[in-house]
Amino acid sequence: MKLDDGTPLFVGFKLDGQLRRQLESISGTDRRYVSTDDSTFLRICRLGEDDYIGKVVHDRLTTDRVNDVRRNVLSILRRLCPESRFPEHMDILTCPAAAETEPAPHDK
Repeated sequence: MKLDDGTPLFVGFKLDGQLRRQLESISGTDRRYVSTDDSTFLRICRLGEDDYIGKVVHDRLTTDRVNDVRRNVLSILRRLCPESRFPEHMDILTCPAAAETEPAPHDK
């Protein structure tokens, strides 16, 4: 097996319908915190038929940074949707370069 340190990683969780609606209703300056094409803050990515929300990490992700990224994702989401509950555990998935520029199907 060959290692690759150039593939971005995604740390996040599957969106449910209620959270999706809350995120879609965000307006004004808070809108910059969630995007389908920019990974500065939170990004909505697609896996099969499901949308996920989380952070795309372009640098190597060390074990001591995993919890920092998780807390960052939760901190932003709690700011945007203070009434919502979020999962304690998140998925870590690879983001191939082709998926980095492809918008989620509902954004086309």
